[in-house]
Amino acid sequence: MTSRNIVAKCGHIARRLKQDESLKGKVLEFALDVIGENRTCGNDNQLLNTIVEKLKVGRQLNEYECHTM
Repeated sequence: MTSRNIVAKCGHIARRLKQDESLKGKVLEFALDVIGENRTCGNDNQLLNTIVEKLKVGRQLNEYECHTM
C-alpha cells in the first residue's frame, strides 16, 4: 500500500468519525489494523480497547477518542 493510499484511508476514517458515521467494511478493517499496531507499541491499551469495541458495534466515539484516532 502506498503512502497516498494510507493518507486517503485515514481521511475517510476522520471524515466519517467527525460526521458520527459508523465505520464499515475495508475502512473499519483499516482502522482496527492501525489500532492493533499501536497496541503493540505500548500505548494506552484501555483507551484503545474502548475505541475498538465502540468501532466494532458502531457506537459513537467521544471527542477524546475521536481525536486519538
